[in-house]
Amino acid sequence: MSGVRNVLGDWEVATIVGAASGQPLNVHTGSIPGLNGGPSGTGYTDNQRPNVASGVSCHASGGPPEQILNPDAFTLTGFVLGTPGNSPRGVCEGPGYLQTDLALYKNIAATDRVKLQLRFEVFNVFNRVNFSTQNINRIMNPVSVTLDAPAASATKITGAVLPLNFGQATLTRDPRQAQFGFKLLF
Repeated sequence: MSGVRNVLGDWEVATIVGAASGQPLNVHTGSIPGLNGGPSGTGYTDNQRPNVASGVSCHASGGPPEQILNPDAFTLTGFVLGTPGNSPRGVCEGPGYLQTDLALYKNIAATDRVKLQLRFEVFNVFNRVNFSTQNINRIMNPVSVTLDAPAASATKITGAVLPLNFGQATLTRDPRQAQFGFKLLF
């Protein structure tokens, strides 16, 4: 009976569940072809915001799972040069995070004071894809723009073509990982 207790007894199970809503995302215009100084004329191209298309959700629906932002929710069409865009800070919430880790431990008594612990640990046990908020392409960087006049006298952007990767996540957090280990307790 002692052998059965040594095999079946003294097990431990542990789990950790981490969950978080997405972080607020800022969208920026980037550099505009043919316009020095960006669309507002300040000389800064990485911190200027576009206009928000009214009635359009900022979250992508359908398409590839890495498409986080809806490209139709942000526009440069109708953007008045020399003014800031109307997109507020943190206009859209990024992807959430959910991960479950699981551990299984078997304690074996070596002596009265010393134990050996066999460990099996699995991180992201359900292998959920968690996109990294820091690696979402939030800078529009249009491929081309159409202006209402030649660049020197233009007052408005009348059309813009965005790159295909705008709003897409380029990096995920770690997939499922497992490890075995031994721990000596004394």
